[in-house]
Amino acid sequence: MSSPPGVFFLRCLVIVALASHAEGEMYTSLQNVKQAINVERKLIEYLRTYIDSELERLEDIKRFYAKVSDLHTILYKGPAAATANPLVAFTLIKRLHSEWLNVIHSNEAQENIQTLRSKYEEEE
Repeated sequence: MSSPPGVFFLRCLVIVALASHAEGEMYTSLQNVKQAINVERKLIEYLRTYIDSELERLEDIKRFYAKVSDLHTILYKGPAAATANPLVAFTLIKRLHSEWLNVIHSNEAQENIQTLRSKYEEEE
């Protein structure tokens, strides 16, 4: 039993259509993977920038800690040492009202993470 020529032609047409569709899907999938690789490459760079910014911020905090810690081991051994010298007392009060506030209420950490988030959302 042989099929009429029109049925054979129709079967061939369906096979060709499915084969070309499968190649297109594979090409699109490969293209998506390539795009994802490029996006992740950018995200790695953004993360490196974020880490560098945070390390700089932490180094500033470490320097502040070392300065204050040294002052307390050298200058403020006894409570009378800070009150005897008005300049020492003034710098202590100034530090408590400005430098400590800058450390505690610094927006730098929030700005760093917000920058990373916005770069991620751009790539998303």
